[in-house]
Amino acid sequence: MPLAHPARSYPFQHSSGQSPWLIIVLILVVGVGVAWFLGKKGFLGADEADHASSANASLMHLRKAMRLADVGSHAAAEVEFAQAITSATSPGAEAWRAVSDAQAGHLMRGEARFSHGELRGAEEDFSKVIALAGTQPTSDGLPVGDGNDYKFLAFLDRALAKTQRADLGGARSDLTSALAAIPEYSQQRLQWLKAQINNPSKSSGAWLEYLERQGRKDGYYHLVRGHQKMLQRDYSAAIADFTESMERSYDVALSLQYRGACKLFLGDQSRAQTDFKQANELRQNPGMIFFFRAVLRQLVGDYEGAVADYAEAIRLDPKPLKGPPGRRSAISTIYSYHHDWLVAGTSKLPQLGEAEPNLGAVHFNLALCYERLGRIREAKEELQQVLRNQANFAKAEDRLARLNGNREKPHQ
Repeated sequence: MPLAHPARSYPFQHSSGQSPWLIIVLILVVGVGVAWFLGKKGFLGADEADHASSANASLMHLRKAMRLADVGSHAAAEVEFAQAITSATSPGAEAWRAVSDAQAGHLMRGEARFSHGELRGAEEDFSKVIALAGTQPTSDGLPVGDGNDYKFLAFLDRALAKTQRADLGGARSDLTSALAAIPEYSQQRLQWLKAQINNPSKSSGAWLEYLERQGRKDGYYHLVRGHQKMLQRDYSAAIADFTESMERSYDVALSLQYRGACKLFLGDQSRAQTDFKQANELRQNPGMIFFFRAVLRQLVGDYEGAVADYAEAIRLDPKPLKGPPGRRSAISTIYSYHHDWLVAGTSKLPQLGEAEPNLGAVHFNLALCYERLGRIREAKEELQQVLRNQANFAKAEDRLARLNGNREKPHQ
């Protein structure tokens, strides 16, 4: 939570006649000797060192691959993605990190392949991410790669790839799996929070004091103070601060997550889960998935299912978020490029409604579904709702005029 202090550096101080380079060389020689001695005695931890090296190599190759993919150097990006995946699973890598890094490599390579039209290869990568989910339990006995952002995004991305291939049944199935895999405030996350609480060195007290000196009492201040209270196990006071932070509209999802954790630590599981669910909805933007699935259901004539999904989309108010330029990292929300992929896929299919995820489009599509189901009064109500929000929606005006002149179930 607090900002790290900048590293401090000091000039070399040496007596006259001594070269600073000689001192540096001596330090290096001694350091190498100590490292060799500790390694021989088993104190250095060769496995950990190997793991750190392989993990860093995997991350380095993955970042390079993403940069190459963003500028269209697909062949070079493929080489780097392959090296990232190989490095992630090299001997000595810790099980949980190996799975997570391999999932990241396959997911990012799949998205890069998808972006330049290699749909089959992309689907293979997304399927590998899903296959890795739940493998290799951690030292705490908890499965890794399961219920995390990678699995959620892999199902979503694979659904969009299948949409482009007109495999609508497979796409709907994957969207349903994506909804089930939306990352929860899982046991792993709570374990991390407990570790923070048990580690005094992670205190945000100094940063809180700085904010108080600056006279800041905004939403961010209450979030920081709540975090500090949580670390001190004063959960009731922390809950009050997180609530105040939300009322001031500062990172509501994070405040909900922390407040839910405090409630859980106080034994109030029901209210904790309510906070976690609301935080997930804000973070993961599931209204977009309900909208995607509703469109696909409408396309194949499952109007009842589409109506149910559109109702959820209205409740959750989907908004595709713009990602930063060159975004190629694992995320836990749905960005505008996912919507672009959906539009590209549905544009090849018979158009029965709107593919833009806004409330006007949702109400218009609902009207079409109600019309097909013979529920004309409800269809008119939805079209009137569209026109109240968007007076110049020509298609809604035309449709409403048709329904006003035809009280029978329409046939097209």
